[in-house]
Amino acid sequence: MDRTDEGPDPDDLLEPALTDPESYDAARTARLVAALEHDDDEVRRAASWAIRFVAAETPSLVGDCAGRFRRALRDPDARPAALRTLAVAAEHDREAVADIVDGAVEERTIDGAVARRVVAGYRPVDPTADGSVVTDEGDETDAPTSTAAVGERDDSEASSADDAADADDAETAGYPPSEPPTKPPRLDRSLTEYEPDAARGRRSESPGEQVRFTEGGREFTGTHWRSVSVGAADEDEYRSALDRWRRIDDHDAVARVVDGGTRPTPWLVSERGGPDSLAERHTPFPPSEARWVLAQTADAVQYAHAAGVVHGGLQPASVAFVNAVEDPDAWAYPRVGDWGLRETFGPSEGRFELPRRYAAPEHVAPDRFGRVDAATDIYGLGALGCELLTGGAPVREERTAGLPEGVAAGLPAELSTVLAKCLKPAKMERYASAAAFKRELAAGGDDA
Repeated sequence: MDRTDEGPDPDDLLEPALTDPESYDAARTARLVAALEHDDDEVRRAASWAIRFVAAETPSLVGDCAGRFRRALRDPDARPAALRTLAVAAEHDREAVADIVDGAVEERTIDGAVARRVVAGYRPVDPTADGSVVTDEGDETDAPTSTAAVGERDDSEASSADDAADADDAETAGYPPSEPPTKPPRLDRSLTEYEPDAARGRRSESPGEQVRFTEGGREFTGTHWRSVSVGAADEDEYRSALDRWRRIDDHDAVARVVDGGTRPTPWLVSERGGPDSLAERHTPFPPSEARWVLAQTADAVQYAHAAGVVHGGLQPASVAFVNAVEDPDAWAYPRVGDWGLRETFGPSEGRFELPRRYAAPEHVAPDRFGRVDAATDIYGLGALGCELLTGGAPVREERTAGLPEGVAAGLPAELSTVLAKCLKPAKMERYASAAAFKRELAAGGDDA
C-alpha cells in the first residue's frame, strides 16, 4: 500500500464492516488488509477490527486475501498488526491462516514458532511456551524454553488438568477477600484501541465479546458490548443507560464501566474479570461461599435501587468474578454487570433476551404480572441463589417456580424458604427489598 500522511478515516473502515459484513467481497476485504500497512496506528487498528467482523461473517475471505496478507507480513511496520489480525482470523478459518503463515515462513518473513502461535489463536503470553509468541500488541518476542512445543500438549495431560480444575472448583475452600479487588480505570478512547481477545472470544451465555487493554502498565480484560447496526439502538436511551450504570459502578460488587461511545454505533466496554461468569463456573458452590456471593450481589442490588437503578435481567451471565491477586486463597469477588443493556441493545436485536429458565413471570407475561421493576431483581436474586446453592435454575411448574426436585432437602429449611419467597409469581409476595432478602439470608440457617 502506498504510504501517505492522509488515509481513510478509521470509522469509515470500521462502520460498514461492523454493520454490514455480508456485503464484503474479496476485493473489498483486500483493501481492508492493505490498510494494515498504513502509517497511522488508528487506521491499522480499525482495519484489524473490521477484518475480524468480515471474517466472522464470511471465513473464506481470509484465504481469498492470502497474497495481500503475505505482503503485509513482509512490511516490518505492518507485521505486528497483520499477525494479530491473522491470529484472530484463525478462529474462523484456521486452514487458510495456516497456509498464509506457512508461506511467510518459507519467505523467512516470520519463523515457525510465530507461525504456530498465530494458527493457535490470539492469546496473552504464556510464560511456559517456547520460541516466539504473538503478544498483546502483535509483536514477536522470545519466551522461556519449555520441553513441549507450542500447541503440542498431550491430550491426556490436558484432560487431567481440566478434570483437576473442575474438581478444585467444585470443592472450593478459602474465605472472603479482606479487600475487594481493584477496579480498572475509566478511559476515554476510541473503540479501535481495544484489542479483540480471541483466546476468550464470545462466551456461550454472553452476547458480549472479550477485549484487552493496557493502562498504567497493567493489563485488563473487558467485555465489549455494541449495537450491531446503525439505528438499532436509540442513542439517547443508550446514553441514559450508560449514565445510570456509571452512577452505581463505585460499588464493590458492581462492574466498572470502562468506556463507551456512539461511533460507529453505540458501544461500551465494561470490566470483566476471571474466572469467568457464574454461567461458566462449576456449580453448586460450597454453601458458605454461595451465601457470601449472594450477599454481595444483594448488597449491589440494594445500592442500585437506592440510586433509582433497576437491573431487570439478573441471570448467571450477569455476574462476573474478579480474583484477589494478592491473596490467591480468597474467594473470587462477584461483580454484577449488564445494567440497562437489555433495554438498550436487546429488543431490536434479540441478543439480550433472558433464558426462559431465569425469566421472572413479568418477563414472560407482563400483561398478567406487571412490568419489570425492582421486584423483578428480587426474583433474579432467588434465581441466582438457586444456581449457586443447587447447581441449577429454578424449576417451573405452571404458575410457580422453585428449587430443583430433590435438592431442597439438602439445604437448611430456612434457606430453602428464603429462595422460595424470592421466586413467588406475585411481586407482593416476594421480599420488599434486597436489604430484607439479605437479612433473611444471613439468618437462614447454618451451612448444610
